[in-house]
Amino acid sequence: MGAELLKVDDLTVSFATDEGRFVAVDDVSLHVNRGEIVGLVGESGCGKSVCALSILRLIPSPPGKITSGKIVFNGSDLLALDIKAMRRIRGRAISMIFQEPLSALSPLQRIGQQLAEVLQLHSNMDKQRAMQIGREWLAKVRIPDPEQRMQAYPHELSGGMQQRVMIAMALMQDPALVIADEPTTALDVTIQAQIFNLIKKMRKEKTSILLITHDMGVVWQMCDRVLVMYASTIVESGTKAQIFEHPAHPYTRGLLQSIPTLFGSSKRLPAIAGYVPSPFNYPSGCHFRDRCPYAVDRCAAEAPTLENIENGGHQAACFVARKLVEGRLE
Repeated sequence: MGAELLKVDDLTVSFATDEGRFVAVDDVSLHVNRGEIVGLVGESGCGKSVCALSILRLIPSPPGKITSGKIVFNGSDLLALDIKAMRRIRGRAISMIFQEPLSALSPLQRIGQQLAEVLQLHSNMDKQRAMQIGREWLAKVRIPDPEQRMQAYPHELSGGMQQRVMIAMALMQDPALVIADEPTTALDVTIQAQIFNLIKKMRKEKTSILLITHDMGVVWQMCDRVLVMYASTIVESGTKAQIFEHPAHPYTRGLLQSIPTLFGSSKRLPAIAGYVPSPFNYPSGCHFRDRCPYAVDRCAAEAPTLENIENGGHQAACFVARKLVEGRLE
């Protein structure tokens, strides 16, 4: 892998609501190297998308606010840039595949106009050439009859086609970093595989990917490194092999045990007990302790921090992580 492209240090994001203020992302640090695919995984509501939107400074303010932290991209502190400078970066150097394509696409413009506008905003390209590139990218993401789809409005396309338009829009500028928030949720497995192959090809051309998902199967297929997020914090990080072969956090173990296998047991898959806590009422100490089979008194009194578990950058925020990896707890 290449040198570090993105570095997020101690990021904290909070939201003010009628019920009070809550922290959606709490002291999160991560990095993405050039040409690397990093997976950010966890259940819905854990803060993955908020973290991603914060990198592009797309958190609506109010009610959201980045209360602390530093986001450095290609040597520049994104939190220190003015709005014009950020607009030059968004869509060109950093692009994002949004989770909800219909809300991200303009309902008042045809697909072709929206694709061409992305290219024209960041270059001196004439409209004819921009439309041609747009058609080529619709073909790359396996949209049938690209010429006709260029003339369609978003509501005239299926959810899967809308998602593929978003993917084309994000990749067509050859960005240095793509933030992909559940990029293939609305796609069938065949198209999903084709899109993943396209993303892997982009990676070989030195585009980095921050892939947000809750699907551990996708993580195994796509990622080099993995960050596991739970209730606003990173609870484990490491290479794909470390996370899948030596999971150190009980939450990570629960995610992996819930993956169905083709030749697995006919028994019911195990589930993680309980529910994700409300951000207004996180448990004291470790946020996962109410659902953890290994919780001890210390877990309620003290919040664990990420610590090295084994060589190669494997870290976990759990007091019993080392025992789990060494097989002393089962």
